[in-house]
Amino acid sequence: MLRVSSVAIRTDEVDAVLIAEYASKNELRPYKPSPFYFKELRSLYHCSQNLKLQKTQISNFLENKDNLLRSVQKIYQTLFSQIEDHLQTIELAIGELLSHHEELREDYQNLQTIPGIGKTTAVAILAEIPELSSLENARQLAAYAGLTPAHRSSGTSLKAKPRLSKIGSASLRKALYFPAIVSKNHNPFLKEFSQKLARKGKHTMVIIGAIMRKLLHICFGVLKNKTPFNPNILRI
Repeated sequence: MLRVSSVAIRTDEVDAVLIAEYASKNELRPYKPSPFYFKELRSLYHCSQNLKLQKTQISNFLENKDNLLRSVQKIYQTLFSQIEDHLQTIELAIGELLSHHEELREDYQNLQTIPGIGKTTAVAILAEIPELSSLENARQLAAYAGLTPAHRSSGTSLKAKPRLSKIGSASLRKALYFPAIVSKNHNPFLKEFSQKLARKGKHTMVIIGAIMRKLLHICFGVLKNKTPFNPNILRI
């Protein structure tokens, strides 16, 4: 027998009223979709990340190739070569995309003016961030990446050390991890920032997380203002 839930059934009319009520009480911004070439970049980048993961897995299998049948070895080696070819194709496609679209190319170049951000990270950031017109400030972008501190309001962990929320884009966090390590030691602005946190007794991973957040804040400013990084206006 089909049981009807006691929870009230929501209809389109009810949803419409709720949406209208919310809109009347809040200032809404019209949705602006990303240009198609940003979507192309995202698709190409995600494909490359998946292929790199497969390449690593196959490489791990081939490390123990002496324990594999020759026929199996040959299959893995063929797959490995095919993936390398596909990755080269994707790299060329991304290069073509950057060369044909001025806005995308300028954002890509401006990001690389930030100490610690190289070509690969610049592509990753452009591929992973949402449409900036949907964000009011850099903190919202940091929250999107899961780089804001997690707040504990109940339970036995109230006195525990604060951690990153990690509720957000894991791919964007991953893209910023190694640049943060480089910046910690070589970016003069973030090096001083990390030393200040170290003197306060902060753990290394906490410091790296804070640098990742700072880097993303700087990226937001560079992309939002369509300008290269200006160290004179940076305030840590």
